[in-house]
Amino acid sequence: MSKKYLIVYYSQSGNTKSAAELIQHVVDADLCEIEAQDPYPTNYKELLKRVRKEMDANVDVAYKPVSVDVSSYDVIFVGTPNWGGKVALPLATFLKQQDLSGKTVLPFLSHGGVGKQDIEDDLKELCPGAKVGSAYSAFQKVEEDDVEDVIAWMYQYIDRA
Repeated sequence: MSKKYLIVYYSQSGNTKSAAELIQHVVDADLCEIEAQDPYPTNYKELLKRVRKEMDANVDVAYKPVSVDVSSYDVIFVGTPNWGGKVALPLATFLKQQDLSGKTVLPFLSHGGVGKQDIEDDLKELCPGAKVGSAYSAFQKVEEDDVEDVIAWMYQYIDRA
């Protein structure tokens, strides 16, 4: 029996979205974009101010409704920008509301130069009972010369088709 794959991601600038689309191109996976109910500002300083305020207040940020049932998937790729070493807040809210026990969660992220930081630990807390793999980390946008690295990362955890 073949495994079912889902890619769930949040992308503020489009960098994480490009990685999600690359993964979808390689693996037959369904794609689910999480979007904040109240969109974040595009101005970087305003974005940081709002995110810090929400993180300090430990807010569960509402997201636009999605029609995905994670229970029908075996492997879930989770994509996020690095927000202060944490998963983007709307995506974190989504993950908290799911039962991912027994699932394989494969994180991927984009960042502006800080790397993974605590993303893997954050995901282990957000996905209790799931097997969380090591994160693939891309500086800003996944480029053409990163494709082989992304594929090698994926095939550590999934069967080749």
